[in-house]
Amino acid sequence: MQDILAARQADGSSAAEEAPSLVNAIVRERWVVLACVVVAALLGIGLSTLQSAKYTAESTVFFSAEGPFQPLADQPTTDAARYIANQSALMTSNEVLNKTIETLGLDSTTTELRNEIEVATTEDSSVMTVTANASTADGAKQLADGVVTAYRAVRAAQISTQVENIKADSKSAATITEVTSAAAVYGDGVDNVQVAETPESASSPQPVRNALIMALIGLIAGTGYALYTQSFSRRKVGPAEASAIFGAPVLTEIPDRGRISGEDAIAAAYSEPGDAYRMAAVGLDYIRGTAPGVFLITAPHDGAGSSLTALNLAAAAADHGRRVFLLNVEDTVRPTADGDQGVLRVPLHDLAQGRIDLGHAVERKAASRAQFGIIRLQVLQPVQGHPVPDVQAILDQLPDDTDLVLIDAPPLPASSASFVLAGQVDAAVVVIDEATTPVDLEELQRRCRLAGIPVAGLLMNHIRRPNMANSRRKQRAQYNSVPGRQYDTSPRGLPILNAGGGGQDSGGFPAIGGDNRGYGGGNQGYDQGGSYGGHQDDADLPWNDVTRVEQQGGRNRRR
Repeated sequence: MQDILAARQADGSSAAEEAPSLVNAIVRERWVVLACVVVAALLGIGLSTLQSAKYTAESTVFFSAEGPFQPLADQPTTDAARYIANQSALMTSNEVLNKTIETLGLDSTTTELRNEIEVATTEDSSVMTVTANASTADGAKQLADGVVTAYRAVRAAQISTQVENIKADSKSAATITEVTSAAAVYGDGVDNVQVAETPESASSPQPVRNALIMALIGLIAGTGYALYTQSFSRRKVGPAEASAIFGAPVLTEIPDRGRISGEDAIAAAYSEPGDAYRMAAVGLDYIRGTAPGVFLITAPHDGAGSSLTALNLAAAAADHGRRVFLLNVEDTVRPTADGDQGVLRVPLHDLAQGRIDLGHAVERKAASRAQFGIIRLQVLQPVQGHPVPDVQAILDQLPDDTDLVLIDAPPLPASSASFVLAGQVDAAVVVIDEATTPVDLEELQRRCRLAGIPVAGLLMNHIRRPNMANSRRKQRAQYNSVPGRQYDTSPRGLPILNAGGGGQDSGGFPAIGGDNRGYGGGNQGYDQGGSYGGHQDDADLPWNDVTRVEQQGGRNRRR
């Protein structure tokens, strides 16, 4: 089975590991991108309604002069571009603007008026355009024409002053006559003025234009978010991409089951989730063939639902007539879930060494039409014994007609105990959810390759995500304070497991026994080679009528 799985994964496409294209990112996050565009467009329209209306009018000036007024120069300057540029600066000077304010009777300063007008010139023609903005259409027209009128008045006054200065300095009647004639021809340097037209509509705000501009900004922002969320470290992995990464099939997709209590942990037989679990169980039958299979049910991270999946896979396989055992392994370094408090767990090493009879540790669990066994194991920290041979010893004690063994352990990348136990399985079943990213799968794939176990298949869990802020606070509280455990197993004839208190020996192992007796060192109870005594008669064992727990004589389940 392992050779077939390894060959299939070697042929798996690595294209899914490549970074997504821009189009793929937008398609994946299309609703977010669309929301950004719509919200931005509505924001543009909303901002437009808050702006006051403005009207724009334009007045055009055509110059006849190609240079400044120079009546006595032998060769007057004829640089038209430079002259027009100088007149453009004069148009927005304080002298012209003050003249405009005085002429129109405006209640504005020169700075405010300068912000409302714009002067534009062209390099290849003697044309200057004056654009004015105002809160009314008539006000815009009057301002545009008033600036041009003020300019012409200022310019005419400058030329008149220049002529008067020449007359005062010259005593020649001919010179005075010549200057006067030149001034009459030159005038104010303006050939014609095209007065402004009264605007019919406001130039701003423009709701449609603003909406389009904001929609474009929203599209850019939404695209950036899509690329960020679809990056390798943030992108959510779907079933198809996860299958391509591992080169393994998707066994099934489990629909969202909402809030699940302990009573309905196993899905109803004829429900949609129950049928999905049965589909996965049949897939495992095809993978393992006729040989018994040992599968590790793992996940790339906490919260993916691997434990619930393992429980339901065991129930579904039992309903198909398979003899199933579920080994639920817990690493005591990790905090437990709320529903795990008070659940019987036996030390892995003690069970493997025969100090606790397997019949006492097996819990019978009912599926819809059959039963399966659950063995809840605890890997004590610091590790007592070695988990690999310990698990092998437990597997050897299972009945010969066992078809399927599922090992439910903490996520493989997050628990050293799970990583060690991976060496005892034929293959792994990876459980992913809608929060799984390529980084999560990359780390899990690296662990599986290092442990030498193939991935038999994948299962997609659609889980209703809890409030992440509350979950993170709760998780921090659990990690900061991991309480000691005390399981009262006396009704099953098992010892009382106490994580702290009296009876501790120098070895640091927990006290075991109803009267808090300790390990070894001359204490009563367990010695280093002894076994636990005093349990109930065989007739009272909860699993005695289903399982015989006699040692199977070294049967090896290793690959």
